[in-house]
Amino acid sequence: MVRVPRRTHSVSGPTSVHCVLKDVACCCNMGKIQQFYMSMMALRRNPYRKCKKEDLPTAATQIFGNEWTGRLTEERVETIEPAEGNKSVQPFRFPRGDSSSEPFPFFSLPREVRDHVYSYLVVRRGRRTPILEAKSSLRAQKKRATAQRTRERLNLKRIQSGRRPIAPREPATEPVVHLDVLRASKLLHFEAGDCLYQHNWFAISIDNFPSTAIETPPGWGYARITKMQLELQLKDAQRMNSYIDWAPFFAMFPSLRFLRIIPTFHPRYYDWAISELNEWNSAHYIFRAFFRELLASIPEQLVLKLGPSLIHHDDMQLEGKATVGKRVLWDMYTELGTRRDVGGSGNFFAVDQIVDCPPCPMEQLRCGSAP
Repeated sequence: MVRVPRRTHSVSGPTSVHCVLKDVACCCNMGKIQQFYMSMMALRRNPYRKCKKEDLPTAATQIFGNEWTGRLTEERVETIEPAEGNKSVQPFRFPRGDSSSEPFPFFSLPREVRDHVYSYLVVRRGRRTPILEAKSSLRAQKKRATAQRTRERLNLKRIQSGRRPIAPREPATEPVVHLDVLRASKLLHFEAGDCLYQHNWFAISIDNFPSTAIETPPGWGYARITKMQLELQLKDAQRMNSYIDWAPFFAMFPSLRFLRIIPTFHPRYYDWAISELNEWNSAHYIFRAFFRELLASIPEQLVLKLGPSLIHHDDMQLEGKATVGKRVLWDMYTELGTRRDVGGSGNFFAVDQIVDCPPCPMEQLRCGSAP
C-alpha cells in the first residue's frame, strides 16, 4: 500500500484558488495567493462584468427602452455611470451608432477617385520618386525572421525556467506600402495592383554576373511591372569573361515601359574593375562586348536611361561602391547606341536623351564616381 504525503499546513482562500494554485499552495507563495484572491474579488465587484456577450443588448434595452435595436439609432454617445461608492470604475461609453448598416459603396465611386484612394495605400510616400527596393525589403524580412527565431529560442528557455515568455513588440514605423488591401476582394486586388505596378519604380540589383538571376521579395509580379531601375554591379574583366544572355531577363517583364540602368562597380572587385573601365577609349574588350550585347537586347519600345539621374534622391539605394562615370557612358553610347524613336519620328535618339547630363556635359562628365 502506497502512502500519499499530505500537507500539514492550511491555505486560506476560496475553493477556486485551491484548484488553480494547488501546485504552488505553500507557505512560500502565500503572498501570490493573496494577490490572486484580491484580483478575483475585484473582478466580482465590477458592475460592468458580463459573463455572456448576448447579455449586453438586454442590459442596454432595460436602460434605453425600445431605442436599442442592436445598434444606437441616433448618432450620440450614451454613458452609464458607475454605482455609488465605486469611484475607481470609469463610466462605460457606448460607441457612436450608425444610421445605416450597409457598407460604404466604394466601387460606385468613379475609377479616378478610387485610384486616388489607392495612391495613399500602395504608392510609396515620402519620396519624390516612389521606389520599392528589392534588396532593402529582403534585408528587412531577414532581420524580422532572425528576431523571431531569437525570440522563440529565448521564450523556450524562459518557459523551461518558469518565467513568462517575451511578447513581440509592435512595429513603431508604418510599412512602406499597405499590401493588405489587396486581400479584400478580387476587384480590389486588380485595381489596387494596377496602381501599385504603374506608379512605383521597382529597383533590382544584379551582383552575380555572368548570371542574370535576380532575388526579389515574394509576391512581386514581374509581368505587371512598368517602371524599373536596374543596377548592374560590374566585376573585373576576368570574372566578366562570359557570354551573358539578356533575352530571358527582359522576357520576364512584358509590361515594362521605363527602364533606368545604373552600372556600378562591385565593392569586392572595385580596385581591379575601376582601372579597366576608367575611360571608354581604353576600356577592356570584355566591357565593350558586355555593353554591346546589353544595348542590343533591350527592347525598342522601352524609354531607356543610362546612369544615375541628375537628382540623387530620384535613384535607388545603390549597392555598388561607385557608379560608372557619365563620360564613359556618354562615349559608350556614342559608339554603340542605335536606338530609334519607334513610336514617333523613327529617328535615332541623341546621346543626351539617353544619358542625363548637366548643362555643360563635356566639362562636368569627367567625374567617374557616384554623385
